[in-house]
Amino acid sequence: MNLFESFLERLLAWLPFATHPVLSQVLGLVLIVVVVLVVVTLWFWRRSPKFVPAPGARIDGLGNQVSAMARPLMDGSDVSMFNLLLMAVREHFLLLSKIPLRSLMHLRVEDDSIKRALAQTLRNVTVDFVAVHPGTRLPVKAIFLTKPEDDVMASSSQDRLVEALLRKAGIDVLRLDPEVLYSVERLTNLLGLEEDT
Repeated sequence: MNLFESFLERLLAWLPFATHPVLSQVLGLVLIVVVVLVVVTLWFWRRSPKFVPAPGARIDGLGNQVSAMARPLMDGSDVSMFNLLLMAVREHFLLLSKIPLRSLMHLRVEDDSIKRALAQTLRNVTVDFVAVHPGTRLPVKAIFLTKPEDDVMASSSQDRLVEALLRKAGIDVLRLDPEVLYSVERLTNLLGLEEDT
């Protein structure tokens, strides 16, 4: 400890503010040490070789640590319903599937607390099928498949909110029961696309 104290005394005597009080001398010394450390760190950082990954380098680095497999977008009953809906709307609309609700409309909310509540409630809502006008590219009909839910009360309140927002945006809502066997004619009628005779 005597060696450190003697070194500190010599350093403080060498510094130009040796006649100042001890606290000022220590603070000055600490400031000098911090500045030296910052300069040395910056010097080493600037001299160290920069690793700029080439495109795809991070992907190559994944190696065997990550595996990926394609997964089906729809189950078998959804595919059957999609095909029926596609036949029903093909002359009128484009048909898309599994679209996030937030992609279908712009919401403008003045109150921040309401905005947070809406964002929380609608974050994971996906529309099963969307009929899109081919000219305007606007969604015209949102089609949901009713599925048994664990929490019926929460689901029904969320469903009412989603339906109200879609209708406010001018998008019709249709709910279909996947257990029911629909025909193309029945879906055409439900969608309001009956042909004039």
